[in-house]
Amino acid sequence: MTNNGSGDNERPGLELPTFPPVIFGVPVLAGVAVHLLLWDAGIFGGVLGVLIGVVLVLVGLGLIAWSFVTMRAYGEHPEPGHPTKTLVESGPFRRTRNPIYVGFLLIAVGLAVAFNALAVLIAAFVGAVALRVLVIRREEAYLTRVFGEAYTGYMSQTRRWL
Repeated sequence: MTNNGSGDNERPGLELPTFPPVIFGVPVLAGVAVHLLLWDAGIFGGVLGVLIGVVLVLVGLGLIAWSFVTMRAYGEHPEPGHPTKTLVESGPFRRTRNPIYVGFLLIAVGLAVAFNALAVLIAAFVGAVALRVLVIRREEAYLTRVFGEAYTGYMSQTRRWL
């Protein structure tokens, strides 16, 4: 954990085109529509697919919850629009710089597998690309400005995804 000592009023939060769940969710919802209306190709069906999907969804939800708890323990807000005071490097942030986004991806992939929906699986990865382009690049630039070498060091030691 690194604290830069600045107050909330001294630095604006990160500005994004919209809320990250929306950026990720729109392609996934489009994938659901494609699956239901145009292309119902499957991944693999049956009870095994449902079980694997449920496990992935639960792991994704757990990862997001763990991330929120860890951020709150350091006085940080999980919404990227809030100014960042502390670089959190513990909990799930030891393994990935973006555990909440990994959680989104696990949930979407889990739903795709559970419902045997290839279009949703493809759309989940489109959503991940959208997050990378519209959110993660901006977050990384913002955190580099705020924390400098502490953040670039963290980036060099911790993967973006997994």
